[in-house]
Amino acid sequence: MAEREEYCGERVGLRHLVRSDVDQMANWPRFHEVELQWANLDLSFSSERDLYFERGRSNSTRRRFVVLDERGDIIGTVGLRNLDLMTSEATLGIIIRADSVGNGYGTDAVETILGYAFDVLDLRRVLLDVAENNERARHVYDKLGFTPIGQHLGPQNTIYTDMMLDRAEYYRRWRVKAKRGAPASETARR
Repeated sequence: MAEREEYCGERVGLRHLVRSDVDQMANWPRFHEVELQWANLDLSFSSERDLYFERGRSNSTRRRFVVLDERGDIIGTVGLRNLDLMTSEATLGIIIRADSVGNGYGTDAVETILGYAFDVLDLRRVLLDVAENNERARHVYDKLGFTPIGQHLGPQNTIYTDMMLDRAEYYRRWRVKAKRGAPASETARR
């Protein structure tokens, strides 16, 4: 399946990150929870925004998208890093802005990027890591079929659980749902 500029879930759209998106992200409200401080992007200066964009833009080993809500507002980023088409795997990462968390956008964005990973890129498996104390995210990943495969120690001695979802499990759980990744023009926005 060929790559498109935008992919749609039930409530969110994903489109490739462009430099002007990073300027909007610099004004996102901050997380106050200690366990979510990593999600506060430090983008105060134009040079930091340039670096963030260059480091994170889609390339041969990374696909980075902004998450758009029903109004078309940017409410997060989601992507695949460490993309290796030879081993057919990648690592998922997501940030939903603080004032949009808890509304199902993250779940929908992850479901949509999984459709992209398995149906468009034809990956064999998707990996992720989640901080042990991030119960909200862990609940989403468990619900979507990710299974723990290990742990590692991260910044500030935070314990992270490594998780994996393979293509067979994805198809078993999710192919019965409406096919993910339909072009935005084919999906009516609410």
